[in-house]
Amino acid sequence: MGERDKLLRAKVRRLARKSRFWAAVLRHLESSARRRRAINIYHLNKVAPEGSGVLVVGKLLGVGILKKPLKVVAFDYSDTAYRKVLNAGGEAYYLEEYIERGGDGKGLIIVG
Repeated sequence: MGERDKLLRAKVRRLARKSRFWAAVLRHLESSARRRRAINIYHLNKVAPEGSGVLVVGKLLGVGILKKPLKVVAFDYSDTAYRKVLNAGGEAYYLEEYIERGGDGKGLIIVG
């Protein structure tokens, strides 16, 4: 387990004491890195309505076209996926960045 993983888990563990949402995220993060899913960007069109937000517990890959603006929080992004989220008029945050900005997880759909 890398240093980034350890720090992120510690942050989410503190949040999980107060919120069931973050407890669910922690369960995903505590599974092995090999079990984390890679989600293609076209999948987000199916799971989230326009203007909503998703949390990808894994890596977001750039296959497909994002057809609507979404707030996307992910553990990791491919360069293409990050650009496609921004080009669709959405917001893209890494999970650590979202937590540091005071994100509470309200309105986010967990994907992965």
